[in-house]
Amino acid sequence: MRETCRDAPRWVGAAAAVIRKLPRGRYRAANLLGRRAGQFWARFPDDLGGLSFQCDLRDPIMREVCLTGRYEPQVTALLQRSLRPGMTCVDVGANWGYFTLAAAHAVGSRGRVIAVEADSIACTALRANLGRNRLAQVTVLEMAARERTGDAWMWHYSPDASDSRNFGLASTNMDGFGKQLRVRAGPLDEALDLLGVDRIDLLKMDIEGDEGRALTGLIRRLGPHHLPRILLELHPFQLERQGSSAQAVIEQLRRSGYHAWVIDHSASVTRQVAAGRRDASSTLAPLIDGAQLGTWPHVLFAGEAAPRFAKFEVPRPPIVKGAHVTPSARQVDEIIRTGAARDAAEQI
Repeated sequence: MRETCRDAPRWVGAAAAVIRKLPRGRYRAANLLGRRAGQFWARFPDDLGGLSFQCDLRDPIMREVCLTGRYEPQVTALLQRSLRPGMTCVDVGANWGYFTLAAAHAVGSRGRVIAVEADSIACTALRANLGRNRLAQVTVLEMAARERTGDAWMWHYSPDASDSRNFGLASTNMDGFGKQLRVRAGPLDEALDLLGVDRIDLLKMDIEGDEGRALTGLIRRLGPHHLPRILLELHPFQLERQGSSAQAVIEQLRRSGYHAWVIDHSASVTRQVAAGRRDASSTLAPLIDGAQLGTWPHVLFAGEAAPRFAKFEVPRPPIVKGAHVTPSARQVDEIIRTGAARDAAEQI
């Protein structure tokens, strides 16, 4: 973000307080605010460390975190419950750093987080977030994770990525008109060797169809002894465009000694986990065949046949009595106007 960030306006906190208490409709309510531009410092909820991050409500991930307190609540909870102080996490496809910041809080100052991101714009935001929170335990690798060293051509998600803050790159040009750029690429094994990282307690990976090539570049560390757990987002369509498949990636990891568990990522389960009404471990089901994957699968790979998780309770927000519907655009605007008026009065 090129502009100087300010503290979050009062209306943002007011809107977030209301949205997080809704029993349903919180994502729809948050999206009603997506049209509002401007950068400010928002904060994670307390159980994620209360860390600060640069926020622009036009970015869908930033908006979701700022107003609902979570992004992908199932994956967030599984990450929290897989990490402990002193552990090491590698976040491949770190973007602006949501999971990197969450992991840094979980492993603490004695732990280590390696954030891998190919998009230079996202890396700028990521480094700003790390600096703001003084997270010295995080190392940023600005590179694409591949099977060999060299340059890689990638595309932005959309032609206005830098303006909309919809950060991220993909090897497959999905929309046909994204901006192409050349980035540095290399195997994770070699990069981690240079950093002196041997064992990885948790690998989180979300790289838009490059997961097969990235895992090939991590072959020396694959296996439950060096890498007990992997949280992997698979992209079947993009993998097929590159001559691979989600099933091929799954079989590669099974041959390395992992058991696969599909994470229920349905809208209803996402709402239940976000509201604290369902434990994240109950969203896991053994992956038996490809029919369970769907179009956007999230999978946990673990050395254990039945992965155990330390107890971690996500604070359950109080429910507003009678609040059983999504606020209308008019109601959300009223929240904004009220908070904005307070901000203006304080500046007089």
